Amino acid sequence: MKARQLRTRIIAYFVGVAVFISLLFGFVCFLFAYTIEDHLFNFLLKDEATYITEQLEAGNPPIPRLGFIKYLESEGELPDFIKHTLSQEPRAKEFAGADDKHYHMVRMEKGVLLAEVSEHLVVRKIKVGMLNFLLIALAVVLVVAVILAYLSLAMAKKLLKPLDKLVDIVAEAPVEKLPQNFSKQFVNDEIGEFAQTLERALDRIRQFIDREQAFTRDASHELRTPIAVTQGALTLLNQSELNDKQQQLILRAMSAQAQMAQSVETLLALAREETITQKEVKLLPIVENCVLQQAEKIADKNIEIAIEVPSSATMAIGESALNLLLSNLIGNAFAHIVSGQVCVRYDNGVLSVEDTGPGIPQEIRSQLFSSGVKGEGSEGLGMGLSIVHRLCQRLNISLDYHSNESGTRFIITCPSHN
Repeated sequence: MKARQLRTRIIAYFVGVAVFISLLFGFVCFLFAYTIEDHLFNFLLKDEATYITEQLEAGNPPIPRLGFIKYLESEGELPDFIKHTLSQEPRAKEFAGADDKHYHMVRMEKGVLLAEVSEHLVVRKIKVGMLNFLLIALAVVLVVAVILAYLSLAMAKKLLKPLDKLVDIVAEAPVEKLPQNFSKQFVNDEIGEFAQTLERALDRIRQFIDREQAFTRDASHELRTPIAVTQGALTLLNQSELNDKQQQLILRAMSAQAQMAQSVETLLALAREETITQKEVKLLPIVENCVLQQAEKIADKNIEIAIEVPSSATMAIGESALNLLLSNLIGNAFAHIVSGQVCVRYDNGVLSVEDTGPGIPQEIRSQLFSSGVKGEGSEGLGMGLSIVHRLCQRLNISLDYHSNESGTRFIITCPSHN
C-alpha cells in the first residue's frame, strides 16, 4: 500500500470515529432531554393528583392549580382518540393529538387528570437550536480529529522510520548476497531487537545456501565423473565379443546409465536454478523407453500395459525432463498396482498416466507432493512425486491428479502439437 493511501485511511478512521461518537452523543442528548421533560410532566401530574385528592376528601371542588391540567370524573370524558389508544394500549400515559397537540394523563382513585402540554414542550421549541449546536460541535470535533490524525501520522512516521530503513536494507540487497552486520545501526528497542533476530535468521539462510551450493557443486563433479567413466567402460565392453545374454545385460546397463546421466543433469539443473532446455521431442519413443526401464516392477504381476500415444505426438518439455517425469509416474503406477491395467494416453496436448490400482490413501492426498510422503505399503522413499511436482513448477507445466478406489490418473499439460 502506498504511503498516501495509508495516510488517507488513517485520517478516514479518525474522522469516522469522531462522526460516530458525535452522532451517538447527539442522539443521547436528545433522548436525555425528552426523557427529563416527560418525567417533569409526570411529576407535576402526580403532585397535582395528590392535591386534587386532598380537595375531594375535604369536600372542595376539584380544580387543578395549573391551567393546562383538567380534572375528569371518569375516563369516559376523555377525547375519542385517547380512548381509542387506551383500548389498544391500556397502560399508555402520553398521547399525540391533531394540530401537534400532546397530552399526558394520570389515573386517580376517583377520576383522571389530563394535561395538554403542547405549549410547555421546551425540547420541541429548542430542538433546532440544539441541533445547530450539535452540528457546530461536530465540526469542531472533526477538525480536532483531522489534526490528531496528522499528529498521529507524524508520530508514527517518526517511530517507524527505523523500520522503513530496515525494510530498505533487506529490499535493496541483491539476491545473491544477503545483507550482513546491519543490526548495530539500530537503537536497542523493539525494532532493534527485531533487526538482530532478522540478521541471525539471514545468517542461517546464507549458511544453508552456501552448504547447498557446495553440495550441488561437489555432486556435479563427483557424480558426472564416475558416470562418464562407466559410460566409456560400457561402450568399450559393448564393442567386445559377447554372447547374447551378455549383450542383453550390457544394453540394459547402458540404458540405465543414460537414464541416470539425464536424471543427474536435470536434478542438478533444478537444484542450481539453471535453465532446463524445453524443446519439442517425440513422445512415443520416450514413453516406450520408460515403460521398458520400469518393467522389472511388474515382472511377477498380472498387469496389462496400454500405450495410446500417436507416433507423431510431440511435447515441448525436453528429453531429459520428460524422461524423469514419465519414469517417476510410470514407475509409481507399476509399484502400486497388483493386477489390472496401466495406460499412458496422449490426447490433444494432455498426457496422462492411469492405473486401476487401489488409489491414493485419503490421509496423504493433501501432502502428496511433499518430500517423504508415502502410503503405508510403499517401499519407496516418497521422493518421486515431489521431484515431478517441483520439475513441473520449474517448467511451468500443469500437473494434476484424480484418485479413487478404482484407480489413479496423473495429468500433465504443456504446449504441444500433433
